[in-house]
Amino acid sequence: MSVEQIQTLVDALATRLGRAVVVDDQELRLVAVSEDFGDADPARIWSLLHRRTRPEDVCFDRIKRSTGPGHIPENPDLELWQRLYVPIRCRGLLLGFVWITDRYGDLPDVQIADAARTAETLGSLMYGRWLAAGHEHGVRRQLVEQLLSQDAATRRAAREEVLDRGLFDVDGPVAVLLAGRGGGAEGEDTGPAFAAAVERFCRGLPAASVLAACRPRRATVILALRPADPDAELDRAAHALLAELSAEPALAGCRRVGAGGPVPTLAGLPTAKRQADIALSAAGTGSVALWSGLGAHALLAQLAPPVWDDTLIPRGVLTLFADPSAAVLVPTLETYLDCAGDVQRTARELCVHRTTLYYRLGRAEQISGLSLRDGRDRLLLHLVLGLRRLHGATLPGSLPRRTALPTYVESEALNVRRRAG
Repeated sequence: MSVEQIQTLVDALATRLGRAVVVDDQELRLVAVSEDFGDADPARIWSLLHRRTRPEDVCFDRIKRSTGPGHIPENPDLELWQRLYVPIRCRGLLLGFVWITDRYGDLPDVQIADAARTAETLGSLMYGRWLAAGHEHGVRRQLVEQLLSQDAATRRAAREEVLDRGLFDVDGPVAVLLAGRGGGAEGEDTGPAFAAAVERFCRGLPAASVLAACRPRRATVILALRPADPDAELDRAAHALLAELSAEPALAGCRRVGAGGPVPTLAGLPTAKRQADIALSAAGTGSVALWSGLGAHALLAQLAPPVWDDTLIPRGVLTLFADPSAAVLVPTLETYLDCAGDVQRTARELCVHRTTLYYRLGRAEQISGLSLRDGRDRLLLHLVLGLRRLHGATLPGSLPRRTALPTYVESEALNVRRRAG
């Protein structure tokens, strides 16, 4: 199937109807457009400029189940005129849509039937296109998996193929991005939106610098980077991928990106993939995590999520977590340890007086039975708090950092301060 065949059919239909004809694929991406007959509304102009149709403009959730022609009603808020749509299907598979402006509903039945017959012919052509694209995606996914293989011979063969086919133009610095998605709302299939977002990201990069494989819940993207500043380029790419995922309303609250590398050549991709896996596990919802920025969390993220009520966590730490004042004492302790025990800096971070800080730290020691003057106890507390932060464990009645202590605690702190004064 050639794009020229589709374009010829579209141009011929537009000539017969005396109206502009647009064809999108099943993901509302532009495939072909005829000459303009002066019947393009602002919504159509936007779609032509961006080479895609906005789902909300055309009631996509409803019309994607249609089997025959129908009308999208006029919507002044969207600056959209009434238009005819004809689903393009083959063997029951939705492959796209034909769009024809019908602002005043005066398109005669004979011309609607003509558009429907053209859609049938387009369906046969686009079905072949879909099969070819599916085969190509399968080949690329297989190459990605081979490039990340632990077997050196498999990686070498895949490297030669991607270079021979021009999928990468240089064998220089490379990195791996992993995008993960959650399940979305109950009963909602976010897989197509996820795949579309990843594909848009890839199309925004030079053709010979990206190779992607998309699974239902995770996408793997291999990037070729410019040697000048690969770290900065990887950071920009990771955030660009997150931005594409965030642009899909269906993915709200269930998308994150992890980045591994850069590594010097394609041979180092398994290492970059492992790093990206760890970074993805440390990334919060709607955020990016880069291996290079994880620091000590890169090691903590490789540990299994702890069981907070198990004997694997020292009793003193569990006692502190269960205490009624833990919602304030634990964030105070965490900030103190992150500040390397610098009292002045910790007090500034928490916006409290040093006397209050000393009291809180003393209470944490008293409750846990651990000493902040003992390096081993400090290491233990810092590790457990780091695991808690990474794995999302919550405390009963937890409060944001820099909040007021319960009254009885603050009152005692004030008494200490008065006695000190």
